[in-house]
Amino acid sequence: MTELTISRRAPRNSSVVLLGWALALGVLSYLVAQGALVPLDMQVAGWMAAVRSPALDGSMQTLTWFGSSTWAVVGLFGLGVWAWRRGGNVAALPLIVTFLAGVLLQVVLRLWVSQWRPDVGAIPASMDWRTHFELAGFPSGHAFRSAFIFGWLAVEARGRPRAGWWRALCLVMTALVGFTRVYLNRHWATDVAGAWLVVLTTRAMAYWWEERRSA
Repeated sequence: MTELTISRRAPRNSSVVLLGWALALGVLSYLVAQGALVPLDMQVAGWMAAVRSPALDGSMQTLTWFGSSTWAVVGLFGLGVWAWRRGGNVAALPLIVTFLAGVLLQVVLRLWVSQWRPDVGAIPASMDWRTHFELAGFPSGHAFRSAFIFGWLAVEARGRPRAGWWRALCLVMTALVGFTRVYLNRHWATDVAGAWLVVLTTRAMAYWWEERRSA
């Protein structure tokens, strides 16, 4: 059994799991696109404004780095090398393809849902798709990247020494990065929730793909 392969870790009925997470993501995306969850987002933003302070800002800026593009490059490179050295392309390919599928899904959802970031001022009357992507916030890129990297690490920790502690750390880091995006007023809470559902959906897609490949 090579590292970072997923066939023996894939849940049974992977098609059902994939359909379930995709459906959950679709429902949330539709509700956000219709503005049905704006009151919830506003309430959470109000809570964050109440706890925001200069003393916490520095820590939040540091923690949010673990969802940055730089962190994604570093994390994916490390995981990719680790996978390739132990299993070659067969082990590394699911990691790369799954991440790229998540990025593509993020682009599609930002352009469709069009939920603007909370720190965006006036919305231009006309804009190209790149500007649209940058101003839109659903789903959060930082929350997606952190959940993807730490989520993959958490799965790979199974069966290793102190696996419980390692997986708990990955979960805490995922939650903290999501928290920082709302705390720093860069995203709504639903942006973060959407990013986590993108990760779960693409991970389920990887399981489904591996199940089909191994059949």
